Amino acid sequence: MHRHPILSRRGTTRALAPLIAVSLVLASCGSDDEPAADTEAPAVTEAPTATEAPMTTEAPMTTEAPMTTEAAEAEADTESAGFASMDEIAALCPADIAPDSLVFTTFPGQQGPMDAVTEIFTEATGVDIVWLENSLGDRLTKLAAESGSPTIDVALVPIVETSALLTNGITEPTNTDLPNYEQLIDPAKYDGGYGVSALQFGIAYNPEFVTEPPNSWLDLLDPTYSGSIALPAMPNSGGYAMLSMLSIIGGGDESDLTGAIDQVAAFKGDVQSFIGSSTTVEEQINSGEIQMYVDIGGVAVRAVNERNLPIEFVVPDEGAPLSINSLVIPAGSDHLGCAEAFVAFMLGEESQTAWAETLLYGSTSSIIEFDPEFASSLFPAPGATNIVDIDWSVVAGNTADTIDYWNREVTS
Repeated sequence: MHRHPILSRRGTTRALAPLIAVSLVLASCGSDDEPAADTEAPAVTEAPTATEAPMTTEAPMTTEAPMTTEAAEAEADTESAGFASMDEIAALCPADIAPDSLVFTTFPGQQGPMDAVTEIFTEATGVDIVWLENSLGDRLTKLAAESGSPTIDVALVPIVETSALLTNGITEPTNTDLPNYEQLIDPAKYDGGYGVSALQFGIAYNPEFVTEPPNSWLDLLDPTYSGSIALPAMPNSGGYAMLSMLSIIGGGDESDLTGAIDQVAAFKGDVQSFIGSSTTVEEQINSGEIQMYVDIGGVAVRAVNERNLPIEFVVPDEGAPLSINSLVIPAGSDHLGCAEAFVAFMLGEESQTAWAETLLYGSTSSIIEFDPEFASSLFPAPGATNIVDIDWSVVAGNTADTIDYWNREVTS
């Protein structure tokens, strides 16, 4: 059983730990760029030793050998591989076009941990960030209702939603020239959004009531805990993850989730509640009304560390999918340049560090550096081997049918 103990968050001391061993097949990958390998510069021939000049005459200064073309290219590659400067980012949002504020909509519980880092953006651009925290369903509804004339400037959505939003003209295509885009890991590059953080799902449980730790996704359908299990409401990235794993365990895959939905439908009378986010039901978790539920690893650990929630978190023996939190820009924005600047900032070093240190999410940067001990507490941890690759583009292409079937079989 791949069990993750609850770990306290620690400060970083900078030792390379990029997110590796993560392979996802994503919808319409938006970049063909691959970082050029650093070419070793040929050794420069050593200048001949100058003859010692007579005491009365000053020796001429030796001219430094010019940098070779190969060395110059290698140096340029090294520079381009780094994070963009704040000046580069702020240049996308000059004072003559900058609004007083940008509206950023995301999940509940993220403003508190991330507010301080966004002050860096405000200081550099003069643009305040107005946080709008809401459920994914409310966010998607608002984005669709305001299509073409949005009041939202940047939204955070699960990767599974990006394809439909782009196809329906609700969001802008990806700008691959954006500062900090080049250094993203490949799974964070796709059309219609920008991968800003990585998440791993699993099962959270209260050990006072669930005395034998769950080790399979099927444990979420165990009648032993009838009336005490919470499952994800749909649409929900945790819901897609759970359904995909149930399908895989049953011999299928993520291309057809109807069998998994049938399993949930058969058990729905035993479900305590269908939830959008665990942060909204912590009172019921504390009381023991909810004893087991699907959660994001980083969210569960923070609930323990920060609010003493009586839970533990496990990744089941079958493994668990990885998902990507995506930033999208609504089409028709009056503040496109400044919205892109904010996205570029969120992909940069300060924000990537904050996503990891405050929310315990995996980074989507290929060059971020963390202390190895701290990195091991992230979900997913660098080098994690318990990640199940699912094709989110396939899941995305079937969302309408999946939600329709879910509503008919589970919600009704």
